Amino acid sequence: MAAESVEEEGELRDLLSLLDNETDLATRSGMNADFIPGMASILDGDELLLRGARTVWEALSLVPGVAQGLEMTGERQVLSRGVGYSGYTSGNIKLMLDGVSLNSTMQANANALLNLPIEQVERIEVIRGPGASVHGEYAYAGVVNVISRKQERQIHVQAGESGSGGVGGVWYWEDLERDLNLSINFVGVEGKGGAWVDRDALYNIGLESYSNAPGRSDEASRFRSLFVNMEWAGTLASLQILNDEYGDYYGAHHYLPSDDDRLATEQRFITGRISHELIVSETLRASLRAETWRHERSSDLFLMPAGFMGMRSALYVEQDYDEARYQVGADVHWDPNDRHHVLLGLEAARAELLDPPADDWENNRHRRILSALVQDQFRATDRIDLTATVRVDDYSDVGSFVSPRLAGVWRFDSHNIFKLQYARAFRPPTFHDLEYPAEGPVKPSMVSTYELGYVYKQPRWEARFIVYQSELDRPVTIALGGIGFVNSADTRLRGIEMEYEYRVGPDLKLEASASYVDARRLDDDEALEGGTDVLANLALLWRPFTDWTTAAQLRYVGERVRADYDPRDPLPGYTLVDLSLQYRPSINGFFGTLGVKNLTDVDYAYPDQSFVGVRHLMPDDYPRPGRTWWMSVGYNF
Repeated sequence: MAAESVEEEGELRDLLSLLDNETDLATRSGMNADFIPGMASILDGDELLLRGARTVWEALSLVPGVAQGLEMTGERQVLSRGVGYSGYTSGNIKLMLDGVSLNSTMQANANALLNLPIEQVERIEVIRGPGASVHGEYAYAGVVNVISRKQERQIHVQAGESGSGGVGGVWYWEDLERDLNLSINFVGVEGKGGAWVDRDALYNIGLESYSNAPGRSDEASRFRSLFVNMEWAGTLASLQILNDEYGDYYGAHHYLPSDDDRLATEQRFITGRISHELIVSETLRASLRAETWRHERSSDLFLMPAGFMGMRSALYVEQDYDEARYQVGADVHWDPNDRHHVLLGLEAARAELLDPPADDWENNRHRRILSALVQDQFRATDRIDLTATVRVDDYSDVGSFVSPRLAGVWRFDSHNIFKLQYARAFRPPTFHDLEYPAEGPVKPSMVSTYELGYVYKQPRWEARFIVYQSELDRPVTIALGGIGFVNSADTRLRGIEMEYEYRVGPDLKLEASASYVDARRLDDDEALEGGTDVLANLALLWRPFTDWTTAAQLRYVGERVRADYDPRDPLPGYTLVDLSLQYRPSINGFFGTLGVKNLTDVDYAYPDQSFVGVRHLMPDDYPRPGRTWWMSVGYNF
């Protein structure tokens, strides 16, 4: 009987892992992910580690329709449904850490969050498609919220090839009598190495004698972060510090830097937040918050090698800037009856450039943002839920925007769920876009998306499908020649995304996803550059013994489309295989994961992003490392 009880408990735990998918990312009210408007992916931190993801950036590639990209000097890019390949201006996704937005007003990105080690992550919540009706700016092609580990006590050490490694930990304390708790989450990691580069852009013009190729790309890194959260009687105070340093990668002009593991760029994010939950009555509650945010970036990028154009020494270009944002907001939740849940949200923010990157920049560049949203979640019947949302954002420098959403969810029965949604979102020009227009003032970009979703659930397996069409008006990109930013031609996306999860038994699980998108510019019917039409993931997780689990992860990326100025054939597709073994007992004590990435040592690359013409193309694009090993071990106490 005891053995049967243990087995039943294990099966129940497996079943619950399929059902426990609550998120407030889509509506700011806690809901099962299967019942929210649109589709959400919720990635568990422990499982991400088991599947070989080492950072948030790598983890996002496990989401259907999401691909990775690199800017030439190491900036991470995330392409959602083919959108996001645009040089220095890749901020088409809202990136948040514990609900605090980290998108830079300067360039709209948040490289430090994408480099966050998975050891610090409890889970990652992802909404595919527009989310501006709830989250405002940069929720253009998706929304990502990284939830850090809090209610744990552990230390961990990680290591990898080329002497990379680091240490981190989580500490948690609580006083139940005073309703007080405190958590501290920290990490410090360093890495060296890079990918082998046979040729750089100097080979295109017959000056290979000046080149550092063949050699490694400079992918040295140093990352440190600290998250402190204190909660007392409904009041939450948080501090987030992320310091991200990395090398030159492939060089600012595609001239390969020397192999000296130099840290060329440093980005620092510091945020502070205070929020309070106010319960007015059984049907009325409010959430009040105040945030401050600071982002500093400094870079000393390799530009040209010694001897080139008669220079006695290598040429580097420095660029530093400092920006800040201050924000207050309030959400009021009202349940007038058992069929309506009404949300009223108000926000006021100021973003300003404290120290511009160049002397010729406009002085005192800043923007004021006032926002208001109204949302009604209406239970039309016991099986049909309707959600209507509208948000208005008024910018002091680029105008006003209205972001509506109308969605319906029909729970046909306990197995079948149908979803229908229309949503519109905007992406305001960044400070960088506004300062460097190539042809005229850079205008905001808009996107309208229509989605039809279906979820089929069984006790041991479930499947999700979504069909969508998105219409992008004036997407912002970097101009040909790299001379500034422009609004490119309107674009249409049509695609399908599929997910499947099957538990063969309590000790064996299969996860699969696939996506297809046809992304085309409407002016010439050409495919959108940088992306691919097909992506797929397949993972097999097997627990041969009680505390041991092994995983095999396959990732397929189809052909990548070239930019118009690039005469080469499309970048070939590839398949990567990662393998890992994890020991994690159910009680406190030692735990660890050992993994191998790119097990079959496949040669693959990310597409070139020079934007300055054929002479500066990387002949072999951006090669990526071959087979590498890594490990992460720790102790729970």
